[in-house]
Amino acid sequence: MEEKFFLEQIKHTGTTWEKGVVVKDTLNDARQSFHAYLGAYGYGKDANTDYVQCNITDLSGRVRDSIVDDRIPRPEPEHEPEPEA
Repeated sequence: MEEKFFLEQIKHTGTTWEKGVVVKDTLNDARQSFHAYLGAYGYGKDANTDYVQCNITDLSGRVRDSIVDDRIPRPEPEHEPEPEA
């Protein structure tokens, strides 16, 4: 049976979301591209990119690898003052 792996790539830079799916013949090829994408955009490598997600799935839809690097700034929740006793 033919084997294929699907590398899903998502990133957020500035106000733009980009996504794509790359088809690979082997799990090792998919993993190499997975780590290359993270190495190029994740973990602060690209200062303008604040979110990177990579997933590898196989033909049966099983997730083989998945990671999210989420550095999107979020406001701190406001705390209500505590009631006086």
